[in-house]
Amino acid sequence: MNALSRREEENLLKITKERALKECHEVVKAFADCVTGRTISVAWACRGQLHKMEECMLL
Repeated sequence: MNALSRREEENLLKITKERALKECHEVVKAFADCVTGRTISVAWACRGQLHKMEECMLL
């Protein structure tokens, strides 16, 4: 079994995050807009946007 070195793993994670953010930009922006100016209420007020963002990022 071949394993990735720590550097290869970090590079792969960085590339994956960049791609996810690029593909999910609109969903991430909607979540960011929802949480702006909120503290405690973010837990229930932005739940829908959070779930949409998580779904998009996992694809």
